[in-house]
Amino acid sequence: MKNSKIIILTTGQPSTNPRMVKEYQALKEAGYNVKVFYCYWQHWAVEADNKLFSEGDLHQPDFTMIGGSPFTDKFNYNFSRVFHKLNKFIYAKTGWKTISSASRVTSYLTTAALKTPADLYIAHNIGALPAAIAGANKWNAKAGFDAEDFHRGDFKKWESRLQHHVIKIEDRFIPLCNYLTAGSPLISAAYEKLYKGKCFLPINNVFSMQFLQKKNPTNTNVLSLFWFSQTVGPYRGIEAVVHAMNLLPSSMNVELYLLGQLSAGFDKSLLDISLSKKIQFLPPSSPNEVFAISARYDIGLSIEIPYCDNKDFCLANKMFTYMLAGNCIVFSDTSAQVKFLKENPGSGFIYKSENQQQLAALITRLYENRAELLNARNNVRQLASLEFNWEKEGEKVKHLVKDVLSKSLTN
Repeated sequence: MKNSKIIILTTGQPSTNPRMVKEYQALKEAGYNVKVFYCYWQHWAVEADNKLFSEGDLHQPDFTMIGGSPFTDKFNYNFSRVFHKLNKFIYAKTGWKTISSASRVTSYLTTAALKTPADLYIAHNIGALPAAIAGANKWNAKAGFDAEDFHRGDFKKWESRLQHHVIKIEDRFIPLCNYLTAGSPLISAAYEKLYKGKCFLPINNVFSMQFLQKKNPTNTNVLSLFWFSQTVGPYRGIEAVVHAMNLLPSSMNVELYLLGQLSAGFDKSLLDISLSKKIQFLPPSSPNEVFAISARYDIGLSIEIPYCDNKDFCLANKMFTYMLAGNCIVFSDTSAQVKFLKENPGSGFIYKSENQQQLAALITRLYENRAELLNARNNVRQLASLEFNWEKEGEKVKHLVKDVLSKSLTN
């Protein structure tokens, strides 16, 4: 069983999909032969991926990019984009070709799975799910799916056609999976209500203890706020933070640091509404570097806006990054984060989403009470050390895969 071959399929790049990277590393550590088919997604991630390969975090021969890119295979990249748009148009008009229109690269991932025999195919993201089932069916293998998000619940009200598309894919392929994992306890619960008899094992978006940062002294002259994501743009709650900062007394020295790929014009729009102009924009960084960057600041902002079910149910990887970085965490009141705080008291502070006055009062409280701020930072580091780390969470993945592959040998 240790020699079993596992194929991981994802519509993104390694740097844009830390859950996939951690899963790959855990399964390699367990002794499996793991190969990953991945696809171009973001320009900034090309350099970040190369760094992961060059520094030995990932074994490059195990990773194959398919579906083209605007740099190395323009023909396939441009063809796949046109093909995807055509299939989405056909689906919108007729309901046909659901699988081909799942993502730009679904057909490429499917071809790769059909050509590559393995004992287990694991899909990350909806666009990879049909490919995993196709590979498992052809090679008489097992299939798994990691529901990083509550995918059918990741849409705004006016996106009902796209939502219906995702529902059709989920309903067709999830029942065929041999095992299922999910990105948070509430995502697991939501899917289990839909698919009776199916168990979605929650796997939190935690990280390795190797990224636990040393304690940094708190600067009593300034309070620094930090937020990061792949994209720094509107509708992420950042505007509410700036408005809350505008409500603070001018004597308070509070700074906001934002890391990620800036949406066009978003930096200007934020500075236009900011009274203090104390906002710094940091360029995208490789996933491994974010922990040290985050540790420079006092407060990590975990500010999800629950405009859809997925945002209400998810526990984003940023909050677990803040824990290893030793930040005091300020949470918005999504259902998942409220539940987390109830189960882990002392791990942060919560405010009502988009309530600028409440957020401003919380910032003022932490600015004036540095002992409380320091205590919160110590608490989250301890929680990360004892409970919320990949050394513990990754064992769940290893045991689950071992169990699935063991059953395949006895059948």
